[in-house]
Amino acid sequence: MDRARLCMTIVLMGITLVTPSFAFDHDPALHRLCFRTGMVPESPCGSSPQPDTAAFSGITREYALALAPTLLAPAETMGINGFQFDLQFSVTSINAAKDYWQLGIEDTRPPDAFLVSRIGVRKGLPGSFEIGMNTSYLIESELWVFGTMLKWALHEGMDVVPLDLAVRGTYSQMIGSPQLDISMVGLDVVMSKSFGVAGVVNIAPFVAYSPVWSTAGSQVIDGTPGTIDSPSGDFIFPEETQLVHRLTVGSRFIMGMFNLTGEAVLTPEQQTYSTNLGIDF
Repeated sequence: MDRARLCMTIVLMGITLVTPSFAFDHDPALHRLCFRTGMVPESPCGSSPQPDTAAFSGITREYALALAPTLLAPAETMGINGFQFDLQFSVTSINAAKDYWQLGIEDTRPPDAFLVSRIGVRKGLPGSFEIGMNTSYLIESELWVFGTMLKWALHEGMDVVPLDLAVRGTYSQMIGSPQLDISMVGLDVVMSKSFGVAGVVNIAPFVAYSPVWSTAGSQVIDGTPGTIDSPSGDFIFPEETQLVHRLTVGSRFIMGMFNLTGEAVLTPEQQTYSTNLGIDF
């Protein structure tokens, strides 16, 4: 077995070990997002449940924004020889008082925010391109997200117009829930300016327009858990795509081989605050 296959095996074993087979507080409980019909005391949805699609839209939108990829980098690329390992943490507010959060996850008293951890790698390429991949985990859940990204710096390092401009595309897929499927496609249009301070620290503030498209759907939901299986008690949420417009602001600080980046992602109803520790190789 070569080194690459050995590393992949270790990663997969680690994911298996840290992902238990029982539900955590922040896992979806979509069987409660329904309109009650009939009289089945054991079921919150009755004998012939009808899905509450408005509640499904609300909870999947907020799940997606909590799990969506972060930018945490200015417009400039690392260069053809650049390679970076990233360790990130994000805190995203949710509308915990909404009915869909009170009913739609295992914890009936949800917190006001979700914490997501993320590890990733990025590599510079010729032509001012940069590629990367990352893995995210929603704390206190079984939800994982695997993502990829491609960035192109259309304009960087020019003295005539001393602002860097780049576009970045991302794709992410959530796994870990037997009820819920979410995929996310993101776009970032980034503008930044890099400058040095005292010959020791390089600072690069950035701002970006970062829309994200989330596509969510469900598996077949058992609306009468704990009772004898009956097709009339099952339902499904149809797949839907939602677009959320986001504004990203942040700054990166480079000190030797280490860099520290902080950013805020703003939407009308939710905010995400993230930090990244990067190590250059």
